[in-house]
Amino acid sequence: MDVFGETRCWMYSIEWQKRGLPHSHNLIWLKEKIHSTQIDDVISAEFPNPEMDPVLADIVKKSMIHGPCGNFHMNSPCMKDGRCSKKYTRQLIKETQTGMMATQSIGEETPKMVDAQQK
Repeated sequence: MDVFGETRCWMYSIEWQKRGLPHSHNLIWLKEKIHSTQIDDVISAEFPNPEMDPVLADIVKKSMIHGPCGNFHMNSPCMKDGRCSKKYTRQLIKETQTGMMATQSIGEETPKMVDAQQK
């Protein structure tokens, strides 16, 4: 089943970062256009609850979150000409934004703790 509708074609690349897990960059062409709210229905990001799973919460904090950089750590590898080359820190947005030839942003609400046993 195609989550966003019928796929016309796709491609991906797997990257291994120095400090973390592998991740993929995906490019998917759909037969029909989708609305950004459809993306929000399928993709989300949540922090694990440190009281329920302190080991996982610590792994996420150390391996999956960018920073600190900027005034907190000017020698961070991401810093170029006094600014973060990854454009952090960023404002949280409530909904995914899409546009022609633009960097896509996945909407996030204020980070919340999750009880993995409730899922």
